Amino acid sequence: MPQYELMYLLGSNVADDQVTSISEALRKSIEDFGGTQVIETPLGKKKLAYPIGKTRNGHYVVVNFTMDGDKVNQLDAKIRTQDSTVIRYLLINLDEHLQRMKKDKVEQAKLTRRPTAESAPAAGVTASRGAAPKIDLAPEDIDRKIEEALTEDVTK
Repeated sequence: MPQYELMYLLGSNVADDQVTSISEALRKSIEDFGGTQVIETPLGKKKLAYPIGKTRNGHYVVVNFTMDGDKVNQLDAKIRTQDSTVIRYLLINLDEHLQRMKKDKVEQAKLTRRPTAESAPAAGVTASRGAAPKIDLAPEDIDRKIEEALTEDVTK
């Protein structure tokens, strides 16, 4: 069975002593839909990045569990239709998320990195530590390189 992670946010209108009862009700809902290995982690009351319906603080709770994929939509609908105690939630499939992260790392490794000015010195220029750079090009080569740079199409 796939693993899921549910993170939900309870509004500041919920008292501190009510958080445990609401969390237990959600935990029971998860178990009623066939969720197993339920691990709940309350993260506490924190300030929100932006107000949500005049709420500036909220109680964060993370729940990890395994559940049959068919029942997840029913759990999602139950959380969505619950009264206004849960103001935001996010339910993700951890297995798919980890596969996507591995795939992204492989794709990012394939990308070529553009050299930075510090890592790749310009052609014909050498510099020693603490000294001004020496130019090892003839004056006509310098003029040619300047002309190439000025006529180069940088919109490519």
